[in-house]
Amino acid sequence: MPFNKKHYLPIATLAGATAIAVASLMAYKARSERQQVDFITRFYSSYLGDTRRMPPPPGTFYSAELEDLLATNHELCGKLARHDGTCGYDADGDVLLNLGKSGFKAAYAGNGTVDVSFNVFPGQGGNYRRKIRFVLALEDAGWRVDDMLFGANTLRRDVQHENETLLARTRTSSGTTTRAASPP
Repeated sequence: MPFNKKHYLPIATLAGATAIAVASLMAYKARSERQQVDFITRFYSSYLGDTRRMPPPPGTFYSAELEDLLATNHELCGKLARHDGTCGYDADGDVLLNLGKSGFKAAYAGNGTVDVSFNVFPGQGGNYRRKIRFVLALEDAGWRVDDMLFGANTLRRDVQHENETLLARTRTSSGTTTRAASPP
């Protein structure tokens, strides 16, 4: 059977186009994964290098949805919390953790997640080694943290639970439902 360009040329063109598309998709995926790790790494580089350890400005680190949840938590704690305990996702410590020479590492973990590990007190052994999984969401301004997982706990679930507890406590103590204002 002789070689017929008429039959093989379309097949070769299709195979070439498919190979280019697959290579482009793989490059895009790798770039997206790198951007996610870089987002977390840049934040921690800046955060760990600043002795003031200020929380990230609104709109720069957390997703819009998580920022709303945290704003509601802050507001509820300010209005409804008892004075005999801590209230708020960062009231009893730095949720992002104040660290010095920590051995910080960040790695892409798949599906919009980045795993971070570090030692809270380097030189004190492995007992202070911490791991956080950041769940990221791609928003118009870029990647943003949508949740943080600490072992079996998650920032989003813990804050939501605290908000619900505050509201339930207010309902049972006053006999009426107290409505919190909308988050900013």
